[in-house]
Amino acid sequence: MLLALRGSAWTVAGYGASQLLRLAGQLILARALLTPQAFGLVALVSVFLSGLDMLSDLGIGTDVVQHFRGDDPVFVNTAFLIQAVRGLVLWGIAAALAHPFASFYQQPAVEWMIFVAAASIGFRNLASGSIWTMTRHVQLGKLTLLSVLSDAAGLAVSIAWAIVLPTAWALVAGRVAGAAVYMIGSHLIAAHPVSLKWDSSAARSILAFGTGMFLSSATYFLSTEGERLAIGKYITVAELGCFSLAVAMAWAPSRALQQVIGQVFFPMIARAAREDRQAAVRDYRKVRLLVTAASVALGCGFILFGPLFVRLLLGDKYVQAGWMLQLLGFRAAVELFSSCSVSMLFAIGSSRYAAIGNTAKLVFLSVGLAVAFARFGFREAVWVLALSQLAHYVPQLCGLRRSCEPAVKSEAVCFAILLLAAGASAATTRAV
Repeated sequence: MLLALRGSAWTVAGYGASQLLRLAGQLILARALLTPQAFGLVALVSVFLSGLDMLSDLGIGTDVVQHFRGDDPVFVNTAFLIQAVRGLVLWGIAAALAHPFASFYQQPAVEWMIFVAAASIGFRNLASGSIWTMTRHVQLGKLTLLSVLSDAAGLAVSIAWAIVLPTAWALVAGRVAGAAVYMIGSHLIAAHPVSLKWDSSAARSILAFGTGMFLSSATYFLSTEGERLAIGKYITVAELGCFSLAVAMAWAPSRALQQVIGQVFFPMIARAAREDRQAAVRDYRKVRLLVTAASVALGCGFILFGPLFVRLLLGDKYVQAGWMLQLLGFRAAVELFSSCSVSMLFAIGSSRYAAIGNTAKLVFLSVGLAVAFARFGFREAVWVLALSQLAHYVPQLCGLRRSCEPAVKSEAVCFAILLLAAGASAATTRAV
C-alpha cells in the first residue's frame, strides 16, 4: 500500500508539474510572443506526428512492465532495439509523408516543420529501456524528475527562440529539445547500458503483444486526436491555433484529475471488488459523488467563465477561443465524469465497454463532423465535439447496468445533475 501511494504521489505530482509547465508555456508564448497562426501550424505538425506514433504503437513498454521476463536485461535490451528501429523508421516515414500532408492542407511551411519535428519521435524511441524497468517496480521518482526536466528544457528553448525569432519554429525547436533531453537523461539514470544483445524468442513475444496494443491505440487516436486532422482541413490556420489552445486549457484540469482516478481510486475499487462486490459498490458511490462535484465545477466554470479566462490569459487576439473553451470545457467535464465509470468496469473485469464507447464516439464524430461542415460551419462542428463524449459514456452506463446494477441508480442521478448544472450555466450565460 505504501509503495502504491508513493508511486501514485510521484505520478500525480509529475503529471501535474508537466501539464502546468506546458500550459504556462503556451500561455506565455501565446500572449506575448506568437500569433494564432503559429499555433495552428504546429497543431497540424503535432497531430500528424502523434497519429503516426499512435497508429504504429506496439505497447513495448507496457509489455516489459507486465512480462515475466521484464527484469531480464536481455529481454529489456531486445525491446529497446525494436523500439529504436521503430523510431528511426517512423522518422523516415514522416519525412516521406511531409510533402503530401502539407499539400493536402495547403500549408507549405508545414513540410519542413514535420521533417525537423519528427526527430522528437526518433529521440523518444532511443530512450533507455531502463525506464520500463523502473516503472515495473514503481520506482517513479527519477522518471518523474526526468519528465519534468525535459518539459522545462523544451519550454526554455521555445521561449528563447521566440524572443529572438517569434515564429512557429520556436515550438518545433522546443519539442525536439525536450525529446533530446529526455533521451540523454534516460541513459544517464539507466541501471544497465544498452547493447546489441538480441533474443529472438523475446522479440516474437514483444511483437505478438504489440498486435493488440496497435488496435487499441489506433482506435483511441481516431476517436480523440484525429479530430484536429479533420477540422484542420476546413478552417483557417488562425482558427486552428485558437482551437488547439482551447483544447489544451480544457484538458489540463480534466486530465490531471483523471490521473488521480486512475492511480488512486481505481486500485482501491479494484481491491474492494476482488474481496467484496457490495463493498466495491459502496466505495464507488463515494468516489462517484466526489467526481460528480469536480465535473460540475469544471463544466460550469468553463461555460460561465471560458471567454473571461481567454481574455485574461491570452489577450484579445485569441478572443474566438472563448466560445470554443465553453464547449470543449463541457466535453472535458463529461470525460472526467465518465472516467469514473470506466474505472469501475475495469475493476470488475469488464473492459469491452471502453472499446465500444470509443467506437461509438468515432462513429458519432465521423457522421457529425461531415454533416456540420457540409451543411453548417465551424461552430456547429465544435458542438459535435462537445457532445461526442456523451456517445462514449452511454455504453459505459449500459455496462454498469449489466455488470454492476446496484450502482446504476446513483450513476443516473449524478449524470442528470451534471447535465442540469451545465444547462443552467448555459442559460445563465445566454441571459447575461
